[in-house]
Amino acid sequence: MTPTPQLSLPSQMASQAEFIVNNLTQTDYQHVSSIDVDRGIYDCDCNGFVSFVMQRAAPDHYAMIPHEPDQLRPRAFEYYVFLSAHTPQSTDGWHRIDFLRDAQRGDIIAWRFPTVEKGHDTGHVLFVAEPPTVDHAGIFTVVLYDSAAQPHFNDTRGNGPGQSPTGVGSGAIKFKVDAAGRPTAFQFAPSDGFTQLPIAIGRLEPLP
Repeated sequence: MTPTPQLSLPSQMASQAEFIVNNLTQTDYQHVSSIDVDRGIYDCDCNGFVSFVMQRAAPDHYAMIPHEPDQLRPRAFEYYVFLSAHTPQSTDGWHRIDFLRDAQRGDIIAWRFPTVEKGHDTGHVLFVAEPPTVDHAGIFTVVLYDSAAQPHFNDTRGNGPGQSPTGVGSGAIKFKVDAAGRPTAFQFAPSDGFTQLPIAIGRLEPLP
């Protein structure tokens, strides 16, 4: 019998995020996490969801991401700062992905707002669910898993058992890229325009 190949770390995280999306019974977007795995309750914000999955699937990699002294976990801007500080050649268990076309399932995308305030969103962080696609106009679509305050394109939120309009779910965000293929702006939801902010993509590798 041929042994089943072991999933890569990014794939393990994506599979865990997908399992949560498909099996939750209650979810709402909120900054103070209230997660009960046995009851399928996932009330959390974007960094609460990503941190929860990472702590279970890749705890050593998660421990490398700094967080503010008064915070229990990294906020979204911390994910951006951490990922953007790496290079495509980094060898500490993480490396940066510069070009959106190279993103793969289980990669992490993060961006930060210009102003970081306590008690407010500082950006966004998410798991890539599948490789991006691009249309004739050069706009990329990334299917993802995250916790969000509003549904994205083709979103699960509000469309099934346990799915409220906010919280944990799966949908798609559209991205613009520069001439080289680096992401420069995103369209978070169908009702939004494109927002230009610093965006970083990161991938886990086995620790040295």
